[in-house]
Amino acid sequence: MAAPKPRRYATAALQLALENEGIERWERDMERVLEALSYEDFRSLLEAPQVPDGVKVNGIGTLLGDVAPLVRNMVSLLAVRGEISSFGSVLETFREMANERRGVALAEVTAAVPLDDERRERIRRGLGDLTGKQISMTESVDPSILGGVIAKVGDRLIDGSARARLRSMREGLAQRPA
Repeated sequence: MAAPKPRRYATAALQLALENEGIERWERDMERVLEALSYEDFRSLLEAPQVPDGVKVNGIGTLLGDVAPLVRNMVSLLAVRGEISSFGSVLETFREMANERRGVALAEVTAAVPLDDERRERIRRGLGDLTGKQISMTESVDPSILGGVIAKVGDRLIDGSARARLRSMREGLAQRPA
Protein backbone atom coordinates (compact mmCIF):
# COMPACT_ATOMS: atom_id res chain seq x y z
CA MET A 1 0.00 0.00 0.00
CA ALA A 2 1.26 3.49 -0.84
CA ALA A 3 2.31 5.99 1.80
CA PRO A 4 -0.38 8.54 2.77
CA LYS A 5 0.99 11.47 0.73
CA PRO A 6 1.43 9.59 -2.58
CA ARG A 7 -2.05 8.10 -2.05
CA ARG A 8 -3.53 11.59 -1.55
CA TYR A 9 -1.85 12.86 -4.73
CA ALA A 10 -2.98 9.78 -6.66
CA THR A 11 -6.55 10.14 -5.40
CA ALA A 12 -6.62 13.80 -6.45
CA ALA A 13 -5.08 12.89 -9.82
CA LEU A 14 -7.69 10.18 -10.43
CA GLN A 15 -10.50 12.58 -9.59
CA LEU A 16 -9.07 15.22 -11.95
CA ALA A 17 -8.57 12.59 -14.65
CA LEU A 18 -12.21 11.55 -14.39
CA GLU A 19 -13.37 15.16 -14.59
CA ASN A 20 -11.03 16.23 -17.41
CA GLU A 21 -8.74 14.46 -19.87
CA GLY A 22 -9.62 10.89 -18.85
CA ILE A 23 -7.73 8.14 -17.05
CA GLU A 24 -5.91 6.83 -20.12
CA ARG A 25 -4.55 10.27 -21.01
CA TRP A 26 -3.39 10.89 -17.43
CA GLU A 27 -1.74 7.49 -17.27
CA ARG A 28 0.12 8.11 -20.55
CA ASP A 29 1.17 11.58 -19.45
CA MET A 30 2.29 10.40 -16.02
CA GLU A 31 4.38 7.68 -17.68
CA ARG A 32 5.93 10.41 -19.83
CA VAL A 33 6.78 12.35 -16.65
CA LEU A 34 8.35 9.25 -15.08
CA GLU A 35 10.45 8.81 -18.23
CA ALA A 36 11.59 12.45 -18.04
CA LEU A 37 12.48 11.99 -14.36
CA SER A 38 14.79 9.14 -15.34
CA TYR A 39 17.15 11.78 -16.78
CA GLU A 40 19.50 12.69 -13.95
CA ASP A 41 19.90 16.35 -14.99
CA PHE A 42 16.15 16.98 -15.01
CA ARG A 43 15.53 15.13 -11.76
CA SER A 44 18.46 16.94 -10.08
CA LEU A 45 17.06 20.30 -11.19
CA LEU A 46 13.68 19.51 -9.65
CA GLU A 47 15.15 18.10 -6.43
CA ALA A 48 17.66 20.92 -5.81
CA PRO A 49 16.44 23.14 -2.95
CA GLN A 50 18.66 26.03 -4.12
CA VAL A 51 16.93 26.20 -7.54
CA PRO A 52 14.13 28.80 -7.49
CA ASP A 53 10.61 27.45 -7.86
CA GLY A 54 10.04 29.51 -11.01
CA VAL A 55 13.00 27.84 -12.72
CA LYS A 56 11.64 24.40 -11.80
CA VAL A 57 8.17 25.23 -13.12
CA ASN A 58 9.64 26.67 -16.34
CA GLY A 59 11.76 23.52 -16.79
CA ILE A 60 8.70 21.36 -16.35
CA GLY A 61 6.78 23.44 -18.88
CA THR A 62 9.63 23.24 -21.40
CA LEU A 63 10.44 19.55 -21.10
CA LEU A 64 6.87 18.36 -20.58
CA GLY A 65 5.05 20.72 -22.93
CA ASP A 66 3.20 17.81 -24.57
CA VAL A 67 1.77 16.67 -21.22
CA ALA A 68 -1.72 17.76 -20.11
CA PRO A 69 -1.61 21.05 -18.15
CA LEU A 70 -3.14 19.53 -15.01
CA VAL A 71 -0.50 16.77 -14.98
CA ARG A 72 2.22 19.43 -15.33
CA ASN A 73 0.59 21.32 -12.44
CA MET A 74 0.79 18.24 -10.24
CA VAL A 75 4.46 17.72 -11.15
CA SER A 76 5.15 21.39 -10.44
CA LEU A 77 3.43 21.10 -7.06
CA LEU A 78 5.52 18.05 -6.15
CA ALA A 79 8.72 19.82 -7.26
CA VAL A 80 7.96 23.04 -5.37
CA ARG A 81 7.08 21.09 -2.21
CA GLY A 82 10.28 19.03 -2.46
CA GLU A 83 8.34 15.81 -3.00
CA ILE A 84 9.23 15.00 -6.62
CA SER A 85 11.00 11.81 -5.49
CA SER A 86 7.56 10.39 -4.58
CA PHE A 87 6.28 10.67 -8.17
CA GLY A 88 6.89 6.97 -8.92
CA SER A 89 4.76 6.01 -5.91
CA VAL A 90 2.05 8.43 -7.00
CA LEU A 91 1.97 6.85 -10.46
CA GLU A 92 1.96 3.31 -9.07
CA THR A 93 -0.94 4.14 -6.74
CA PHE A 94 -2.78 5.96 -9.56
CA ARG A 95 -2.48 2.83 -11.73
CA GLU A 96 -3.77 0.59 -8.93
CA MET A 97 -6.76 2.87 -8.34
CA ALA A 98 -7.47 3.21 -12.08
CA ASN A 99 -7.27 -0.57 -12.56
CA GLU A 100 -9.59 -1.11 -9.60
CA ARG A 101 -12.07 1.30 -11.16
CA ARG A 102 -11.80 -0.54 -14.51
CA GLY A 103 -12.24 -3.96 -12.86
CA VAL A 104 -8.70 -5.03 -13.77
CA ALA A 105 -6.43 -6.98 -11.43
CA LEU A 106 -2.68 -7.20 -11.93
CA ALA A 107 -1.20 -10.68 -11.69
CA GLU A 108 2.49 -11.47 -11.32
CA VAL A 109 2.92 -14.96 -12.74
CA THR A 110 6.10 -16.99 -12.26
CA ALA A 111 6.57 -20.18 -14.26
CA ALA A 112 9.35 -22.75 -14.50
CA VAL A 113 9.59 -22.15 -18.27
CA PRO A 114 8.37 -19.35 -20.57
CA LEU A 115 4.63 -19.53 -21.20
CA ASP A 116 3.23 -20.16 -24.66
CA ASP A 117 0.18 -18.20 -25.81
CA GLU A 118 -2.30 -21.02 -25.08
CA ARG A 119 -1.08 -21.58 -21.52
CA ARG A 120 -0.88 -17.83 -20.87
CA GLU A 121 -4.53 -17.46 -21.91
CA ARG A 122 -5.62 -20.43 -19.74
CA ILE A 123 -3.88 -18.89 -16.73
CA ARG A 124 -5.42 -15.48 -17.47
CA ARG A 125 -8.92 -16.99 -17.71
CA GLY A 126 -8.44 -19.08 -14.56
CA LEU A 127 -7.24 -16.10 -12.54
CA GLY A 128 -10.09 -14.02 -13.96
CA ASP A 129 -12.62 -16.66 -12.87
CA LEU A 130 -11.01 -16.82 -9.43
CA THR A 131 -10.97 -13.04 -8.88
CA GLY A 132 -13.99 -11.98 -10.90
CA LYS A 133 -11.84 -9.38 -12.66
CA GLN A 134 -10.13 -8.90 -15.96
CA ILE A 135 -6.46 -9.93 -15.54
CA SER A 136 -3.40 -8.03 -16.70
CA MET A 137 -0.32 -10.25 -16.32
CA THR A 138 3.39 -9.80 -15.95
CA GLU A 139 5.50 -12.94 -16.31
CA SER A 140 8.83 -14.15 -15.04
CA VAL A 141 10.67 -17.45 -15.23
CA ASP A 142 12.13 -19.27 -12.22
CA PRO A 143 13.36 -22.82 -12.97
CA SER A 144 13.63 -23.55 -9.23
CA ILE A 145 9.85 -24.02 -8.97
CA LEU A 146 10.32 -27.17 -11.11
CA GLY A 147 6.97 -26.93 -12.91
CA GLY A 148 3.57 -25.27 -12.74
CA VAL A 149 3.08 -21.60 -11.87
CA ILE A 150 2.92 -19.26 -8.92
CA ALA A 151 0.57 -16.29 -9.29
CA LYS A 152 0.28 -13.25 -7.08
CA VAL A 153 -2.89 -11.19 -7.54
CA GLY A 154 -3.02 -8.27 -5.15
CA ASP A 155 -2.14 -9.74 -1.78
CA ARG A 156 -3.35 -13.21 -2.73
CA LEU A 157 -0.78 -15.91 -3.56
CA ILE A 158 -1.80 -18.92 -5.64
CA ASP A 159 0.98 -21.52 -5.57
CA GLY A 160 0.42 -24.14 -8.26
CA SER A 161 4.11 -25.03 -8.53
CA ALA A 162 5.35 -28.60 -8.63
CA ARG A 163 7.55 -27.79 -5.65
CA ALA A 164 4.47 -26.80 -3.56
CA ARG A 165 2.57 -29.93 -4.64
CA LEU A 166 5.54 -32.15 -3.72
CA ARG A 167 5.88 -30.42 -0.34
CA SER A 168 2.16 -30.94 0.30
CA MET A 169 2.41 -34.64 -0.60
CA ARG A 170 5.46 -35.06 1.66
CA GLU A 171 3.66 -33.40 4.58
CA GLY A 172 0.59 -35.55 3.97
CA LEU A 173 2.67 -38.74 3.96
CA ALA A 174 4.53 -37.69 7.11
CA GLN A 175 1.23 -37.26 8.98
CA ARG A 176 -0.15 -40.73 8.11
CA PRO A 177 0.20 -43.42 10.74
CA ALA A 178 2.58 -46.25 9.81
